[in-house]
Amino acid sequence: MRNIFFLTVIIVLLGACASDVPLEIRQDLTDNPVTINAVKSNISQYKGTEVRWGGIIAAVNNNQSDTWIEVVGRDLGSYGQPVDLDDPAAKGRFIARVDGFLDPAIYKVNRGITVYGQVEDTVERTIDKHPYTYPLVHTKSYYLWSNNQLYPQRAYYDPYYPYGYLYGPYGYFYPYRYGYYPYYFGMHHFYGW
Repeated sequence: MRNIFFLTVIIVLLGACASDVPLEIRQDLTDNPVTINAVKSNISQYKGTEVRWGGIIAAVNNNQSDTWIEVVGRDLGSYGQPVDLDDPAAKGRFIARVDGFLDPAIYKVNRGITVYGQVEDTVERTIDKHPYTYPLVHTKSYYLWSNNQLYPQRAYYDPYYPYGYLYGPYGYFYPYRYGYYPYYFGMHHFYGW
C-alpha cells in the first residue's frame, strides 16, 4: 500500500512537470533547418517544406477567416523559444498565417512567438516605404512565449546582507543614510534624506 502511494505521488509530480509547449515547437525538425532568407531567395524549392521559426511579433492583422502575424525572426533556443532578442541582426521577417481569429491585445507587438507549419508562398509588402518579400507560413502549431520564459529573472544581490537586515510585519527594512529603506511588496519609500 505504501509503494502505491509513493508511485502515485511520483506520477503526479512528473505530470506537473510536463511542458505546455507543443512538441512541434520544442523539437527541431532537422540538423540543417531551413532559414528565412533561403526561402526568400528560392521559394519554388522550399514551397511545402515544414519549418519551425520564431521571433518577435511586429504586427498582427486579422482577416475574415485567418490572422496574419508578421514576425521578426530570431534564433531559437533548446525548447524553441526565441533567443538573442536584443541582437540588431535579425534573421529576416516572415508572416505566420493562422486559421481563425487571434486577439491582438494578447498577440501584441514585441511578444515572442514560435510557429511550426508549411511554407506556402511569398508575399510582397512594404516596411514603411521599403518593399519587402515575406515568406508565408501556413501555421499548424504555435506558441506565444511569456516574458518570464524569454527574460529569465536574475539573482538579486543584497549589499546589506547579513548586516542591517531587519524583518518587519509587512516587509524588509534596509538602513539607508539616516533612516530606513523599507520594501513593501514592490513599493519603495525613502526616509531621512
